[in-house]
Amino acid sequence: MHHQKQMPDGSFFNYFDIFAEEFTSLNIGFCSYSQRGVRDGDTPPFFVEINEPAYRQYLPHNSVSDIQSIVTYLNDRYPVAKLILMGWSEGTIIAPLVALDENVKISALVLAGYCNENLYDILIWQLSGNSVLTQWCRLFDYDRKGYITETDLNEDRYHVRNAIFGDKPFSEFDRDGDGKLTVADAAPISTPHLQNILRAIDENDDEWLKNNHGVRLTTGWFKEHFALKPTKEILPRLDLPIHIFSGEYDAMTPLWQAQEIDAEFKKLGKTNLTLHTFDHHDHDLNILKYIIKKEHSDGMIAIFETVERLN
Repeated sequence: MHHQKQMPDGSFFNYFDIFAEEFTSLNIGFCSYSQRGVRDGDTPPFFVEINEPAYRQYLPHNSVSDIQSIVTYLNDRYPVAKLILMGWSEGTIIAPLVALDENVKISALVLAGYCNENLYDILIWQLSGNSVLTQWCRLFDYDRKGYITETDLNEDRYHVRNAIFGDKPFSEFDRDGDGKLTVADAAPISTPHLQNILRAIDENDDEWLKNNHGVRLTTGWFKEHFALKPTKEILPRLDLPIHIFSGEYDAMTPLWQAQEIDAEFKKLGKTNLTLHTFDHHDHDLNILKYIIKKEHSDGMIAIFETVERLN
């Protein structure tokens, strides 16, 4: 998958370059790949060219088989090297499925932005107001209550109120009038999009997804993901070292789900999973800190240090 982005000042960065530079500085090779039907392009915001027929083959089972082929090639090319498979977001669903094949030699899994549940359940969680509330709480819930008061909003510690809420009063967002901004208040912002997405998927309306969903995905991709077993049923079947990295304010795949699989491993008496959690980190483990300040976040440093130890 191509990960070039353009900053407001017009400069460009590529997520993979950050990993490649850091890992190679540690004498660790880094390999990435593009999904089927995707090539580098010059058109913002994604800077990719998409071959539509080929991109329709970007499906979970093909991602698994493609990665297995890559791993097999690397195993044959570098037979004594350890191969650590890193997955982020959807990759945390795909990587464990790759590792299930005992013929594919993988030394460890490194999973960030971890998806414990089936993608359908994750999508419902995200677009029922939880993603919006998580982002609000990161900026205004200073004492981690799980909601925001008018006092919190007025304090505006990070000077972002106007950017998020404009000049509208607290009462306009406190829809149920209980004096708190909760998931019930955030839900109306995203539930219409949820309903439209589910309709488009059900009706195979790829054109609507292409024109209205922020991430370029197909109805076939969604449907196949919805049919998969949740990752929480896959990970316990694996015995290789697994490291999960999760941010406190992950608005896409919540921290508590990573904590649930950690508790499940402990309940089963399995010791091959390590959970790393980070205060005030988002789904991307604050990778933007490096892009803006050239300083790695605690979460990113932990990934690099963990991979170095595993290697």
